Amino acid sequence: MTKYYNSRVRGVAFQPGDLVYRSNDASHAAAGSKLSPKWEGPYE
Repeated sequence: MTKYYNSRVRGVAFQPGDLVYRSNDASHAAAGSKLSPKWEGPYE
């Protein structure tokens, strides 16, 4: 199973200046609703 996972996982490398999105799960765990956005951003 580990071999299967490792063959399909992609490494993510961010560079300074890249635009990224951040998941809302950690910051809005209590006040989340079904229609609220799932991602925040883009951040640089």
